[in-house]
Amino acid sequence: MEVRILRFLLERQGQVSTRGQLIEAVWSDPHAVESRTVDVHIGRLRKAFAGLRNLRIRTVYGAGYALEYLYG
Repeated sequence: MEVRILRFLLERQGQVSTRGQLIEAVWSDPHAVESRTVDVHIGRLRKAFAGLRNLRIRTVYGAGYALEYLYG
């Protein structure tokens, strides 16, 4: 699931994606997934990126998540 989420966020780099958008795009049966499940997978991705200074997943309060590549 993390790879699918990452791919979705990469395709929309810098744009905010809601939990609902992520669920619809990533899970084959979106009705069987709770929105907080996305948070668990985002947390796993953040841990995987921990050593990378230029890549992060930003939480946009009340809106969703955005993948950011920080130059420099």
